[in-house]
Formats: sequence, C-alpha cells, structure tokens
Amino acid sequence: MPTKSPTDKLLPSLSAWNLADLRELQVALGGLIEALETPPKSPESELDGDDSREDPKQRSQTGARGHIEAKYIPRGNKQHGPYLYLRYWQGGKLRSKYLGKAQSGS
Repeated sequence: MPTKSPTDKLLPSLSAWNLADLRELQVALGGLIEALETPPKSPESELDGDDSREDPKQRSQTGARGHIEAKYIPRGNKQHGPYLYLRYWQGGKLRSKYLGKAQSGS
C-alpha cells in the first residue's frame, strides 16, 4: 500500500473545519507559498529603500503578499531565536503566524 501524501493525510481533518477557518487557511497558505517562491530581499535593495514587500498595494496577482521573517527576542542580556514568522496580508491587515524556531544551519 503506497504511503499517503501530506495532503491526503490533512484533508480528512480539514473537512471538519468551518468555512471561515478554511478561508483564513487559504489566505495564510497563499502568503506562505509566495514567501517560499519569492527570493529574500538583498541588503542592497534595503539600502535603496525598496520596501515594496511591506506595501499591501504591491501585492502579487494572488493577493497574498507573504514573507517569512526571522526574529530574535531579547531577554536580559541574551538574544533568543531566531524564531520564524509568516507575515501576510489579509483584508488590508498584516497578519502574523508563528512557524517555529529556525533549524540550526538554515
């Protein structure tokens, strides 16, 4: 018997979700897909003032306009992290979802 794909494993659980939660997931997935397809900004573009990734009016054709942000959290004299967050636009608001701690070496 062939092993199930991640999609096949997930669909039975998703079928129990309500429509509003499924739509929220759809937007978050659009942001994640775009973040993974879009190369990260180069330091040169940041120096040039290219902040189009932060402008909701500059969304892609899918409307998701997502990116993954690595964030360090200060506690006392120590920095913890990096922690990864998916940032994407939904209904004119920037949304954020925690993805977990970055794996060492990535």
